[in-house]
Amino acid sequence: MADVKERLYEGLFLVESNFANKDEAGAIALAKGVLEKHGANVVRCEKWAEQKLAYEIRKNKRGAYILAAFTVDPLKVSEIELECRLTERILRYLLVNRANVPIEKWFKKYEPAPRVERKEGMGGEPRRDRAEEAAPVAVRE
Repeated sequence: MADVKERLYEGLFLVESNFANKDEAGAIALAKGVLEKHGANVVRCEKWAEQKLAYEIRKNKRGAYILAAFTVDPLKVSEIELECRLTERILRYLLVNRANVPIEKWFKKYEPAPRVERKEGMGGEPRRDRAEEAAPVAVRE
């Protein structure tokens, strides 16, 4: 059989927020342990962000993201995915082949987009001032 070359992968693991806050090094070690157990060489692994989830996952309203860069034989990826499914502290995971993307590009610190607050009138439309509503409209003939 042909010798299979290892590829660079990105792993994003969503772990319980309480666990990551109490023991950040333990959360990172959990992600590294799952990868190294199946022969992956971890290049970089760090806590990326923590935020409120869009919906509850196993009664968790918040989650912490652990971002990892690793190289592994492509045939081992399914074993890593199975291990992630069986690990209770990992709520969700995503493994992506990132062969031609520099690591620095995807390890930027996560910054949530600033929220733009706007006052809305009825029907979801932006509310207009009364002066705008009462202003006469110039008609060209």
